[in-house]
Amino acid sequence: MPDDDSLEKNPQLMKDFEEVRRYFLDYPDPRCVKLFLNAFGGWNGFGMYQTVEQVFYKMNEQFVIDELQKNLRNVSRLKDCTLYWNIQQCIVFPDRALFDPLTQFIKHPLPEIRHALVYALSQIEGDDVTKHLKEWLAIEDDDGVTEALEEVINEL
Repeated sequence: MPDDDSLEKNPQLMKDFEEVRRYFLDYPDPRCVKLFLNAFGGWNGFGMYQTVEQVFYKMNEQFVIDELQKNLRNVSRLKDCTLYWNIQQCIVFPDRALFDPLTQFIKHPLPEIRHALVYALSQIEGDDVTKHLKEWLAIEDDDGVTEALEEVINEL
C-alpha cells in the first residue's frame, strides 16, 4: 500500500484493500500472509491495518509466526511503518521464536517502533524476557518507551 497521504487522496485504494481482505476472510489462503505482512505502507492506514489480523486468525498460527519471523530477520527491505505493523502482529501472535528477531530493534531510532516492541516482547514467556526488558529500561531515553517498559515489567 502507498503511504497515508496517497491513500487519503485515493480512497479507491482503501476500498480495494478491503475487498482483498474480505476475499481472504472468506477464502483463506496461506499465500496471503506474506502479502499482508508487506502491505503496510503507512503508519495509520485509516483503520485498515488493524483489520489484517482477522485474516491471520483464519490461518495456521505457526505459519503466521514463521512468516513474521522471516520478515523480522530481513528488515532491510521493510519501511519503518511496515516494520512497526509487523511488530504489532507479534503482540497478537506471540511466540518464543520471535524473541531474538524482536530484540534486535531495542535500539531502533524511532520510539514508535520501540514502544510497540515493548508490548510484543512482553507477550513472550520466559525469565530472560524480563531480564532483557530491565536491561533495556536502564538505557532507554524516550519517556514514553520508558513508561511502557516500567508498566510491563511491573506486570510480569
